[in-house]
Amino acid sequence: MDLSDEELVELAQQGSRPAFASIIDRHKASVFNMALRIVGNREDAEEAAQDAFIRAFRALDSFRQDAKFSTWLYRIAVNVSLTKARQSRLDVTSIDATMDDEDSAPLQIPDRALKPDEHIEQSQFQELVRTMIAELPPKYSAVITMYHIQSLSYDEIAETLDLPIGTVKAHLFRARNALKKLVMNVMEPG
Repeated sequence: MDLSDEELVELAQQGSRPAFASIIDRHKASVFNMALRIVGNREDAEEAAQDAFIRAFRALDSFRQDAKFSTWLYRIAVNVSLTKARQSRLDVTSIDATMDDEDSAPLQIPDRALKPDEHIEQSQFQELVRTMIAELPPKYSAVITMYHIQSLSYDEIAETLDLPIGTVKAHLFRARNALKKLVMNVMEPG
């Protein structure tokens, strides 16, 4: 019988390490993927995800059941990832610059109905978009990742990032415009 996050949290708060291990297993992929989209490379994302789980474990007693556990955990993961991204990007990257990071995992959304050549085109486009998201300022890459890749609502993003909904919408709008600009530069150079 699978326990809910809330039940696992209660057990973990009572000292059950296997319960917290179950929480990690349940959320490790989404926390890692969010970290990867924010920091832009596998090594830093693994470190950020691990740090997020350590911080969550240490702060578990402060978790109040009035919010979803996943939202609370994502807030920790986003904060850790943004800090990591700031440390890694001490030299600010222009959104017009290119980034060649071969350590990053490509965004893969397979579609079995596509022909092989269409698969290649789609994979190349997804890689391009993933690279462009990594080039955005961390606050924009976090919002666009949470909304479009993790399918979080405006409310969930606002709660996770501790921002007003209007700010989330503004960040998302600016991130989309920046991505559009980057795509246009690639499609029509010069």
